[in-house]
Order: sequence, then C-alpha cells, then structure tokens
Amino acid sequence: MLFAKAQPQQQIDSLMLAMQQADETKQSEFKFKISQLYANSNPAKSIDWAEQALEKSNNKIERGKINQHLGSLYYRIGNMNKAIDCYRYALQISIESGNETNTAKAQTALGGAYFIIGNLSESLNNYLQALRFYEAQNDKTSMVNVLSGLSAIYAKQNNFSKALEYNLKATSIYEASSDKFKTLMSYDQVGNLYVKQGNYVKAKEYYTRSLKLYKELNNKAGVASTLLQLGNISYESTNYEDAVAQYQRSLIISNQLNMLPLQAANYNGLAQAYEQQKLYDKAIFSAKQAEQIAKTSNLRIELELAYETLSRLYKLTSKLDKATTFENLSKEIKDSLYNDSALARLADLQLRYESEKNQKQIELQQKEQEILASELLRERQTKNYIAILLLLVLLGFSVFIYLYTQNKKIAKSLEKQKWELEQTAVAITKQKEELGQLNMVKDRFFSIISHDLRNNLTTMKLYFDLVGNKDYTSDEDTNELTSQISSSVENTIDLLENLLVWAQAQVNGIIAKPQRLNVYQMVESNFGLLGGTAHQKGIHLLNQVPQQHIVFADEDMINLVLRNLISNAIKFTNSSGKITVSSIQLDKQMQIFVTDTGVGISSFAIEQLFTKNINPTTLGTANEKGTGLGLLLCKEFIEQNKGTIAVSSIEGNGSIFQITLPTEA
Repeated sequence: MLFAKAQPQQQIDSLMLAMQQADETKQSEFKFKISQLYANSNPAKSIDWAEQALEKSNNKIERGKINQHLGSLYYRIGNMNKAIDCYRYALQISIESGNETNTAKAQTALGGAYFIIGNLSESLNNYLQALRFYEAQNDKTSMVNVLSGLSAIYAKQNNFSKALEYNLKATSIYEASSDKFKTLMSYDQVGNLYVKQGNYVKAKEYYTRSLKLYKELNNKAGVASTLLQLGNISYESTNYEDAVAQYQRSLIISNQLNMLPLQAANYNGLAQAYEQQKLYDKAIFSAKQAEQIAKTSNLRIELELAYETLSRLYKLTSKLDKATTFENLSKEIKDSLYNDSALARLADLQLRYESEKNQKQIELQQKEQEILASELLRERQTKNYIAILLLLVLLGFSVFIYLYTQNKKIAKSLEKQKWELEQTAVAITKQKEELGQLNMVKDRFFSIISHDLRNNLTTMKLYFDLVGNKDYTSDEDTNELTSQISSSVENTIDLLENLLVWAQAQVNGIIAKPQRLNVYQMVESNFGLLGGTAHQKGIHLLNQVPQQHIVFADEDMINLVLRNLISNAIKFTNSSGKITVSSIQLDKQMQIFVTDTGVGISSFAIEQLFTKNINPTTLGTANEKGTGLGLLLCKEFIEQNKGTIAVSSIEGNGSIFQITLPTEA
C-alpha cells in the first residue's frame, strides 16, 4: 500500500531530474507528464504544471491534449467556465488537425460541462455530434456515457419519451456487459421515467427486472425498496390486491432490517389499499401502525399521511369525533405556525422595553455632554473677558500680574474639562456601539426562538391534545404520549442551550482550540448523524475525501460547520439527488467541497448568505425549516480557525460550498 502511494512521486522526481537535463524543446513534454501524475493526488499542482506546459509548448496537437487535460481538472474542482474554455480550445485544434477521436472526446466533455451550468441546447448539440462518431466506430463504452447524458438532458426538460429512448439504448449496452450494478441503476432510472409518464405496465416491467437483480446481489434493502415501488405502481393501476401483496412482502424485509421509514411507507400504502377494498378495520390498523412508527422516528410526512388517512377512515365508519381529531392533527402538521404570533409579540415587547431603556440612557448622557459643553463655553467667555480686562487695566503692574495668573488657572481648568469632555464623548460612542450590538444579538435571539421553538411546541400541543382525547387514548397510549412529551421537552432544552452558545459567541466570543483532525472521519461521522434524513428523501451521500487528509482546527467548530452544510444540502436537494463531500490538498491548506445536485441559490440570495441580520430562512424541498443562523455560525467558526468559506451556485443546478482550512499550526 505504501509502495503504491510512493511510486507516482518517484516517477515525478525522475521526470523533474530528466527535465533539468533536457533540451528546451522537451520542457513542455516533461511538464505535461508531471501534471498527469499529479492529477489524482493534487489537482491544484496538476493545473499549475499543465499551465507551465502550455507556456512552453509550440506544438498545436500537444496544446490540444494539454487543454483537454486542463478542462478535466477545472471540471473536477467546479470551475466550469475555465473547463469549457479549455475544452473548446481542444475541440478547435482537433477539428483543424482532422483527429475525429479527439474531436468526439472534446465534444463529450463539453456536453457534460454545459449540462452542469444549465446550457442544455449546447450540451445536446455536443453530445449528438459525439454520438454520431461513436456509433460509426461501434465504441460502446463511449456511447453509453453520451446516451446517459442525453437522457439526463431530456429528463430535465420533462421530455420523458426522449429521455426513455436514450436511457433504453444505454440499458441494452449495460445488459450486454457484466456490470450488474450499472444495469441495476439503469433499470431503476427507466422504471422511474415510465412512472412519470404514467405508463405503469412498462414501469412494472423494469422494476421487476430490478427486483431480480437485487435478489441476485443479495441486497435485501434494495429488494424491500423495489417491492414498495411495485406496490405503489399496482395501487396507481387500481390493482389493490396486488398492491397489498407487494406492500406486505416489502414490510417483512423492512421489519427484519429495522428500516423504519420503509416500514411507515408500507403501512401507509396498506392503509390506502385496504381503504379502496373497503376493508376498513385493516386499513385503520395499518394507518395506526404507520402513525406510531412515524411519531417514534419523527417522520413528519408519513405521520401527516397517516393522520389524513385515519380522518377519512373514521368518516367512512361514522366515527365523526375521531375523524375531526385526526383531521385537526393533519392540518396542524401542515401548518406548524402554532404560537408563533404570541412569541413574536413577546419578543417585540421585550425589544421595545430594552430599546426605550437604552434610549433614555443615551439621552441622559447627551444632556450631560450638553451641560459640559455649556460650561466650556462660559469658561471661554470668561477667558475672553479677562483678556479684555488685561488690555483695559494697564494702570498697574500688580493688577496685570494678578489677572495673568488667573488666566493661566482658567486655561488649565479649560484644558482639563476639554479632555474630560472628549473622554466622555468616546465613552458614549462606545456605549452606543455596544448597545447596538446587544440589540442586534437580542433581535436575532428572539427571532430564532419565535421560529425554532414553534415546531417543538406544536408537537407537544399535538401530544397534549391526544392525551386529553379520551376517545383516542388508552392507558398504554397515555404512557407512550407522556414519553413523547418528555422527549419533546428535551429537544426544546437542547435548542435553548444551542441558542445560548450562539449568544455567548456573539457577546463574549468562543476561543478556538485547534488540533489535527481527520477530514474523512469527520465527514463519515456527520453522514452517520444525517444519513436517516437523507435516506428519507432518497438522497445519496458520497464521501470522496481521501482518508489521509488532515486539517488543523477546532473539532467542535468544524463538526458544526460540516453538519450545517450537509444538513442544508439535504434540505435543498430533491429526491434521488446526490451530495458529495470532497477535498483538495494545497500547499499548507486544505480545500473541502460540499457539492449537491439541489435547487441551487440565486445570485441575490448568495449576497445575503453570510451577512448578519439579513440572511433569511428558506423552505427546503420537503418544506423543512431552518433558523437562518447556521451559515452565519459557519462563517464565524471558519474565520476563527484561520480559514475561509465561499459558495458558488447556479439556480436550478445545485450548489458548491468551499471551505479552506490550514493543515499546520
């Protein structure tokens, strides 16, 4: 293992030694080879060596290869504009030299880069030109990459028939290969496209193929998930008996694996299928099972669906009181603004009182300053009067000496008062700034309380409503709900503690305690904490950080930053999206990238993300709520660790958050 890592460095050392002894005309060739060896381990150095190779090269063909290589490096680090410039230069040289293979490679690369920035017409044009060449050459490996790209373009445009056309071509190539994993992913994509078209017969066909492969790979989680999809397809096709069978098969496996989100989804599916078959007792039982699991795991979407289903079922069985209860519970989950107005009024009254109190203090100090200024004016007038007397009273030397002495005393007194007045003015200015800072912290503090506490308060109110409803609760239910109320109270206390830590950081500051941290392990730890949320939305978390990458920073602060960025990425990424954490080793710094395929951020919102008192909260793709505090804390903690944080995004095409941290003390 150690030898495998050392070997590229040995090759680099040998090339650098040979380059020093080589002729000037060979310099670009050596620099290009060194750049290629650095490509995987250190992209920044690879880019630097490639740029040096370009400066030394006078050969067009070689310059085209270097630009193609540079484009891939810039693509990897997310600089799409530079990547496109390099690919276009490589394409131009390939066309001029008549090299069709290199032309197709450049067109394929351009297709991917244009897709990332949302220029779908240019992406489509380049992919189609590359596909014509690969089909003529029967280059199936290259064809399948282009076909997948074309399918993604048409799916993005909701042109599902075209997306299917190219995805099916790619699927046929995968089926002919021995790559079961890629074949499996292709089946899932095709099945999903047929569902979006409403073609449930074809969707069922491909999900059935997918199910077979999952069984061959002994992937039980995949089997359970696919059975759930087949159950949903049967339900939409009004084949309710088959839907029940598929949900039950999926439920057995998800129970074995303790996959709570899948269990809740299957019970909700069973409840709806039994409802359509008019098997109301079974439907109520299934919906209650979904409700219990969803409450235990805080699966709010599944919980709302269970409440809505129970409301309908109790109406159908003429239990109108219970129907009303569950209808209200469903509505309260959809609208979690309970008690928000009361908290807002409380915060407003508190801020108004503090503001008036501070204003009175400032006015009092201003009056004191005016009195001092008036006294200073009187003293100056006295000084002028004495000076006039000195001019008039020249009758005796003794009188002149007396007045002169008095004038010096007054001057000294005036200087002292002037100095005291200046010190008072400085103190008042400083106090104004401190009062403004405290008001800002207080404003943010109460704003966060009024928004963040409402979820826990709403949950507690729901539980109290259930405890108070004798038609709904038994002694066993009451004990369960009491436990849930206790858990909700603990969550509220945790929230308050976090807010107090933030307030302390704003008022008194928190001192960073840097140490050597393994980035890969920290990302894995945070993926473990947030994996359930990501799985619930069907989002794939990918850790591409090399295991040897180390930064020198405060562990608690960096954990908070990573947790916030990954949580935000999950929040703003749609179902079936992907979140990738990667890193690049620079000279004495480490760059960490959190990349998502989510909804992206507008340029206007980017300008406000890290600004105090401006950064507003935004609903996620599943209506998740945030405090508006996370990114502000991220910026403060990264800067305390001598680092920087930045974001790049195109609205509708995902976001990349970049953290730069030192690797040494």
